[in-house]
Parts: sequence; structure tokens; C-alpha cells
Amino acid sequence: MIGFSIIKSLTMGDFINVRRDSMLAMLSFVPIITALFARLAVPPLLDWLLATYGLDLTPYAHDFLGYFLAVITPTMFGAVIGFLLLDERDDDTLTALQVTPLPLNGYLVYRLGLPVLVSLLAAMLVFPLAGIRPPPWPVLALIALLAALEAPLYALFLAAFSENKVAGLALMKGLSAITILPIVAVFIPSSWQLVAGIIPTYWPLKMFWAAANHEPVWVYFLVGLAVHIGCLILLLKRFNQVMYR
Repeated sequence: MIGFSIIKSLTMGDFINVRRDSMLAMLSFVPIITALFARLAVPPLLDWLLATYGLDLTPYAHDFLGYFLAVITPTMFGAVIGFLLLDERDDDTLTALQVTPLPLNGYLVYRLGLPVLVSLLAAMLVFPLAGIRPPPWPVLALIALLAALEAPLYALFLAAFSENKVAGLALMKGLSAITILPIVAVFIPSSWQLVAGIIPTYWPLKMFWAAANHEPVWVYFLVGLAVHIGCLILLLKRFNQVMYR
């Protein structure tokens, strides 16, 4: 296990590295910027669409915005950790850890656990900031917990499949497109939605939709948890292959 003093030192080091890198600092503030956009810009935009084109998206706006806020928070923090892992891999920092008292597995637990914790805390902030009425707190906690697992998935995906930061940025754009795909699945027959279920971000959205319709969310949480854990195991195997090749 990692001691508190080591965790404190690693966290302070991460804070300094993120502050020095303008791109990582910007990614860290994306959830807050998105929440402010939802609060200040979306309501006038919805009114304009209704008045100009007769298009009333208000019934869908609440759940979609809630989904974006729940998912974009961990994905941004996961991206930050992913780019830090890329830097550490390229600088052979991760290789050097193998001959130090700090085991690589313990370091990965810290690296992947920190964004999950930060995402959970941030999820409780962005909803009030966005002016969105969240689901009941027990339901929101489950959704936030499941969505927070996107952080280690993003981090490992970037670290395992990117050669450098430039490739990581391109890969991140592709991941962002995949994140949006579950929204399309909501409008197709339920039997076909199972295809979208292989995308981890589908399950937080499904939980939001179920909560809005006063349906139980436990089943979707458990299935989504299994999907996330399965993807996490596969990505860890891929990351280990990259590290030891």
C-alpha cells in the first residue's frame, strides 16, 4: 500500500505539473466551463430554437445536459492523467519505478484512483453550478460513481494506444465522438440499444433516462459496472504489454 506521505508528495507533484502545462490546466477547467455554459447559454438557446424554428428541445435538455456533465467531468480528468502517464512513460519514469520501494502496481492504483475521487467530488459541484436539478442524491451518487470510472478508462486508453501527446490529442477527439454515440441509442428501439451497451458511457445516460422516468436504476448500474470493469481489465493488460515490450 502507498503511505499518506507518498500520496501527498505525488499529489503535489501532479498539481505542479498540471499548472505548468497550459493544455492540462485547460482540460481541468472544462467541466466548470461546461457547467457555466449550461447555466448561462443553454436556456436562451432553447428559447431561440423554439421561437425561430418551433423546435422544442426543452424536454430533452435536462437529461442530456445532466449526462454531459456527469461524463465530461471524469473524461477530462482522465485525459489529464492519461497525458501525465504518457509523459512518465516517455521519460522512463514508470520504468524507473520498478527499482524503487514504490511498486508500479501501487503507483497505478494512485494514478487511476485519484481522478475517480476528484470526479466524484466534482460531480457534486457541477450540477448546482449548471443550475440543473439533479436526480435524488442516492441516484446521483450511483450515476456519479459509474461515470467516474470513465476517468481511469480514458487515462489508460490514452497511455496504452498513444505514441505521444500529439497522437493522444487525436485519439481524444475520437473518444469524444464515441462519448456522444449513446445519445443516438436513446432514440432507437430498446432491443438495439444493447449494441450501444458495449460503450461504457451508455450506462450513465441510461441511468439518467431511467431516473427521469421514475424507473429503478440498480440494474443499469450493475450492468454498467460490469462493462466498465471488463474494459478496465482489458486496458490494464494492454498497458502492461506496452510497458514491458
